[in-house]
Amino acid sequence: MAQIWGAIAAFALGGIGWAVTSFIGGPFRQFYDLRSEVIQKSVLYADVRASAKQDRPDYKSHVELNEAELTRLHKAQEEFRTLAARMRALALNERIAVWLVRRCGYDPLKASSALLGVSNTLDTYGPDRAAAASRLEQVLCFRTVE
Repeated sequence: MAQIWGAIAAFALGGIGWAVTSFIGGPFRQFYDLRSEVIQKSVLYADVRASAKQDRPDYKSHVELNEAELTRLHKAQEEFRTLAARMRALALNERIAVWLVRRCGYDPLKASSALLGVSNTLDTYGPDRAAAASRLEQVLCFRTVE
């Protein structure tokens, strides 16, 4: 009889371990993988050229880009928007993992908003673009440039 209870306990503990690993550990690790991707893309696209310059808050002047530069700009915007969508999905779907991530000092929902800000301002040189990049670095606690 003791062997049966031992087997039941082993299966129960295995099931609990699987649930914790799948529903908490996996999403928790996913956040750090996403953060790593954000840092990588931030460094990769830190020098992407913009198609406009913000001379004043209400005025933008056009900057000429060749086809390759324009393609790279659009690719960077798309990649940051994709990262924002993935971060937002994690923030809204994985409550327990997000709670743990917040305990570590990060906020995935704010990170998603910051990523959208970078995507939306990447095409214009000026204070808005710099502020968006700075906010992203602040929210995810990293520095692109030393």
